[in-house]
Amino acid sequence: MTPTRFWRPGRRSERARGMAVFGPSGFDEPQNLAELLHRHERLASWLAADGRALRHDRAGVAEVDSLLDGWRDDREIGPMVGNEVGPYLGCVVVDAVPEAHWSVRPNGQPVVSVAGQELNVIEIVARRLDTGHPRLPDVLDGATERR
Repeated sequence: MTPTRFWRPGRRSERARGMAVFGPSGFDEPQNLAELLHRHERLASWLAADGRALRHDRAGVAEVDSLLDGWRDDREIGPMVGNEVGPYLGCVVVDAVPEAHWSVRPNGQPVVSVAGQELNVIEIVARRLDTGHPRLPDVLDGATERR
């Protein structure tokens, strides 16, 4: 009897989890993606409600990381936090690492390309929310070391 083979989607082809971006021709150019994904009004408002300002540096990432558990448990903010913090983390990486840039997988999921590797910031933040690890400043440090 011959075994039956099933197509099993890989990470690049399976349905995007959390966030996907689609648009007209050229939307997926790194500069266009950076402009699209560099909007963090909701995250900035959450920080402002706590008397803090959104910063695009390691200290800002550490501050956001310190608030994640509380936001995750908030009934209003919780469902949105991963899709807000993931692009923010990606933008900080793109700003901090000269050769880093946004790209889009075939399934529409935005990722940060660093030194030939993809950094799936949406998935990283989801894992951080679920398990407590990795800490977001550690992710930023790892990305800066790859260059």
